[in-house]
Formats: sequence, C-alpha cells, structure tokens
Amino acid sequence: MINTICELKDLCKRIESSPSVAIDTEFISGEAPKTILSVVQVGFNHQDVFLIDALAFEDLNILRPVLESEDIIKIMHDGGQDLELISQSSGAIPQNIFDIKLGARLLGAGTNYSLSEIVHTFCGIGLSKEQQRSDWLLRPLSDAQISYAEQDVKYLPEIQTMIRSQAEKMGRLHWIDEDMLKFNDPNHYTPLSPSERILRSSMAHFFEPSQRAVLVALTEWRSQVSEILCITPKQLIKDGEILRLATRRITKPASVGRVCRSLPRRYQAEVAKLIRKALKTPKHHCPSSFAQSPLKGIEIIKRRLLQAVVDGCALDHGIQPDLIASKSVLNDLVLNPDMSDSILLHGWRRELIGNDLLRVLEGSASVELNQGSIKLRSVRH
Repeated sequence: MINTICELKDLCKRIESSPSVAIDTEFISGEAPKTILSVVQVGFNHQDVFLIDALAFEDLNILRPVLESEDIIKIMHDGGQDLELISQSSGAIPQNIFDIKLGARLLGAGTNYSLSEIVHTFCGIGLSKEQQRSDWLLRPLSDAQISYAEQDVKYLPEIQTMIRSQAEKMGRLHWIDEDMLKFNDPNHYTPLSPSERILRSSMAHFFEPSQRAVLVALTEWRSQVSEILCITPKQLIKDGEILRLATRRITKPASVGRVCRSLPRRYQAEVAKLIRKALKTPKHHCPSSFAQSPLKGIEIIKRRLLQAVVDGCALDHGIQPDLIASKSVLNDLVLNPDMSDSILLHGWRRELIGNDLLRVLEGSASVELNQGSIKLRSVRH
C-alpha cells in the first residue's frame, strides 16, 4: 500500500513514463451521508499493480498532472463514479479516458458487461467478487481485499489493446474514439446538486412554480439535516415522498408524517413550515424545471417511429439501442430536428443513422418491415 508522499511521487513518475495506466477505486457509500474514497488502484500489467491508500492523504492533488495528461491513456471499467471521486480528491479534470465497458458495448461483446464478464470474455479468466462489499475503511486491508483490489486493474491494459484491435477489424475504432471524448468534458465530473437532480424528474415538468419551490426547499433541508445525522438523505425523506409533499401541497405536520414514514416525528412541524413558506414564493423567484418537455399527439408517434429505426439498426450491428440514441435524445430530435448539437447529427451516429432519421422526420423516407428487418424506402413527392 502506498501511504507516503514520497511513494506517491515515485508512482507518479512511473505513470508519466508510461503510455497508459489502468485505474480503479474502492469506496464506501450507502451508510454514510457522503461517499468515502478508500483505495485507488493503479496497474500497468498483470504483475505491476499498486494500491494507493486514499485514507492516508488529505488529498490526492499530486495525481492531477498525470490524470490531466492528454498523452497518458487512463484505462477504466465503468469509470463514471470512480472518475467523479478521483476528480474530487485530486482537483483534476481527467483527460484521455478509455472505458473498457463502453468499448466492449460498442463491439457488442457481451450481455451485462460487468468487469467479471468482460475479463472472462477477453481473457478467459473468472474473477471473484467476494470482497466487493467488504469494509474498505478497515486498516490494514486483508490479503483477500488486496487481491480483489489488484484484480480490478491487472487485466485492463490487455483488454484495452484487444478491444481496439477488434474495433479496427470491425471498422468501429472511430466509434470508440469519438465516444471516449465525453470523459474529457468538465461537466462529467460536476455532480448535480440535490435540488437540480429532483428538478430533472419527469414529474417536475408538470408542477406549478410554487410546487417546484417546495422541491428545492425540501431537498436542500434534507441534505443539511442528513449530514448532521450522519445518514443518507434518502434515509430521512425519499425522493418520491418529497414529490408527493409538493404534489399535494401538504402543510400539516400529521399529514407530513403519514407521507414520510422514515422522517423522525420531531421534524414533521419543521417540514410543514418549510412547505408553507415555499408555497408563498413569488412566481418570478421560483425555480424552473430541468425536465424535458413531454411529447404530445403526433410527436409521440414520430418518436416511436424513430425508435423502431434505431432498434432495427442496433439489431443489425449487434449492439444495444441506447448506445445509438437514448429516449431523451430521440425526443429532442422530434421536438427540434434542426438542433445542431444532437449527438445523432455528428460523427459515426450521423453516418450510421442520423441522416436516415432526418429523412423519416421530413417525410422523404418511409419505414417498412422487410424480411424481419427494419428498412427505409425513399418517398417521391
């Protein structure tokens, strides 16, 4: 375990001289109000793996230059939360990330794309997940924990090489290179605030301004109180309960208690008072909804038609439809077919299907089922 500044500096020098490095983390979440980073694993190959004891350092700022280097490939598996934690502890905006889960999905190489499945698919090795939920705050770590942490990175460099090689043979290397760029976006490492997250819920779009003010007031209060109580916010009040309180405009303590089963009784009057105050917020001071505008009438039919085309294309290429376009992306295209920032109108997605989807929307192509496949036919006007 690396637990001194000198050791960490030596590891950074080693990373700087390498074209790529595998990274993973172990952390504790769920019981505490905040996720705690415990271990950062760094691997160069099967035998060359290091564990950084994150608990031994105030921060990991020393890792920032290597994390932000555009010359060093950082290889990870499903690295969203890992990257967020590393970014918070180091102050870095990581660059040049290769996520093997995303790469494997773009090849259609697997079904659930867990690390153990990907390692088995590409290396023929079975991984044990026995230590996944062990106590990572415990020091010293057990031999079993160390072995588990090491196996999470030791195969990643080899798999990354195999994925790129296979992608090149399939003509999909540019797919992978384009999609990995999303990890360079600083917004990828900025977690949504509790209030913004709940304002993105589909129900929030239908709320009146004063009801959205209730959502913000309750989520901010919940965050503050849960931190004092050392519990997760949802252990105090669940998101669904906050939405119901705002929907029904509940202002009586007893009614608050009936909706919020886990809320301690001593907080019922305080929550009711917060709701009453929020409901009086002037309209021009109320928060806006971040939720996507719902489709209506013919728009719903258009989106279903586009979804059929996407599903057919995904089936033809052996990948999952959401890799091409999510439901929200298709909704946006239906509502704003001229929007230039849609992922469907750039890169490999435009070449593969974006132009066809635009043809369907403008009526110059029809969709038909031909011998079990979705096909487009040009329409002459």
